[in-house]
Amino acid sequence: MRILDQLIVHSLPLVPKAIVEKLSKPYIAGAELDAAIKCTRKLNQKGYRVSIDVLGEFVESIEQVTESVNAYLTLLEAITAEQLDAGISIKPTSFGLLLDETHCLNVLSKIMDKAQQQGTFLRIDMEDSPCTDKTIQLYQTLREKYGKQVGVVLQAYMRRTLNDIQTITKGGPSNFRICKGIYVEPKEVAFKGYQEVRDNYVAALDSMFKAGAYVGIATHDDYLVEQAYKLIEKYGLNKDQYEFQMLLGVRERLRDSIRAKGHNVRIYVPFGKDWYGYSIRRLKENPALAGMFFKAMFIKR
Repeated sequence: MRILDQLIVHSLPLVPKAIVEKLSKPYIAGAELDAAIKCTRKLNQKGYRVSIDVLGEFVESIEQVTESVNAYLTLLEAITAEQLDAGISIKPTSFGLLLDETHCLNVLSKIMDKAQQQGTFLRIDMEDSPCTDKTIQLYQTLREKYGKQVGVVLQAYMRRTLNDIQTITKGGPSNFRICKGIYVEPKEVAFKGYQEVRDNYVAALDSMFKAGAYVGIATHDDYLVEQAYKLIEKYGLNKDQYEFQMLLGVRERLRDSIRAKGHNVRIYVPFGKDWYGYSIRRLKENPALAGMFFKAMFIKR
C-alpha cells in the first residue's frame, strides 16, 4: 500500500485542479474571508467553538510576511465585528520564522496586541522538526507578555515531546494543543509505530493535565477520545480546563457525540487563496493521506 501511495504522490501534478477543489471543499472553508466567517457562524450556531487559520506557510520574503500580517489583522477585525466565538491559528513560517526570527517576533507581537485587546486567543501551530526549538522559544517569549492569551501545539509522534512539556510548564501556566503530528520525519526524531504514537499521545496528555495546563485535545481517533475521557475523570477536570479539537469536515458524528456528552469542541477552519497549495503539500507530506484522497475520489465518482 505504501508503494501505491508513493506512486499517487508522484502523480499529483497530473490531477486536475477542479478535482482537488471538489474533494477539499468539505475541509476548507473557501478562498475568501467571507467564506470563513459564514462557516464559523454556522458552527457557532451549532454550539462549536472555532479556530480560524489563514492558509500559507514557509514564506520567502518580508513582503510576504507583511501580507500574512495584514490578513490576520483583517481577520481579527472580522471576528470582533461579527461577534464570532473564534480564536486564530498561525504558522510561524508564514511570519518569517526561518527568515528573521526577530522580525517574526515583532510582527506576531503586533498581532497579539490586537488579539489581546479584543480578547481573541492565538494558537501557534507546530510545523516540521527544524522549526520546533524556534517555535517553542517564540511561544515562551510571547507567553511572558500575553499569558493565557497565547498557546502552542505539540506533536505526540515527536520523541522529544514529553521533555518539551516539562520545559514549557516549568516556565509558567501553559496552554497546549496536543495532536499526533503529520509531517514526515526521520525515525530518530519521531515515533513510527501506530500504537507507540498513540501511547505517547496519552502520556503527553497525562503530563499536561498533571502540570495544570489547559489542553486542546486534537484527535479523530476513537481510542484517544476514550483515553482522554479517562484522564479527564482521573484529574477531576471541569470543562473550562480543556476542550476537544477537530478538523473541519472530519468525523462529524464523533464530533457531535463528544459535544453531546457535555464537552467543549473547537473546529479548525482553514481558508485562503493558498487552498490548492495547502492541499497538495499536505498530500505530499503524508503519502497515506494521498491514498485516502484518491480512494475518496473514486468512491464519490
